[in-house]
Amino acid sequence: MKNYNIDRILEPAFKLFLTYNYEAVSIIRLEEATGLTRGAIYYKHKSKEVLFQAVIDRYVLNYLDGYDSSLTNVSLKKFINQFLSSLQHRMEELQSLGVTNTHRGYYNLLYQALQYYPDFDKKIKGVFEDNLKQWTEVIQHAIESGEVKPDCKAQTAAQNFRFLYTGMAFEHSLSEGLDFTELKNAYKDYYKEIAMEEIK
Repeated sequence: MKNYNIDRILEPAFKLFLTYNYEAVSIIRLEEATGLTRGAIYYKHKSKEVLFQAVIDRYVLNYLDGYDSSLTNVSLKKFINQFLSSLQHRMEELQSLGVTNTHRGYYNLLYQALQYYPDFDKKIKGVFEDNLKQWTEVIQHAIESGEVKPDCKAQTAAQNFRFLYTGMAFEHSLSEGLDFTELKNAYKDYYKEIAMEEIK
């Protein structure tokens, strides 16, 4: 059988799982979205469960697994700008799939993963812990370099930066969707509170 490009299956499946609950993503919808037959879809992924887990691996766990030791010694200002740029790019990617309220779909996908992906809770917890570690190390370096005030507590500040995003994203997902400009301004404001100079 022909070896189909994996993106031809995973990307349309990702959009479907963002848009509908797991139970509502039928093989008929998958066939329509991918333009492939049931046999072609299940040749690569033996069942809907396996396909769903492949979607979660690629578009959630692999995307969020962003710990990079090379970033530990960059300035906090640069780290924030890179984080926001990456996030904006991700939102634009999701919007290009036709998902208007990107975080509503994304949070729904996470809750579905808790039900249909074995040990997803443990995997996502590890990802969050690595993310917190990255932020904490960057902020600790910023304290030591004099970029951030010496009385700043690195882990507390790291949590605050993370919760700024997750809190705003979740709350706004229930209405019109996340306003990226508002988020960016919130990051700038918090940076000004803890830093020795203003972020540009």
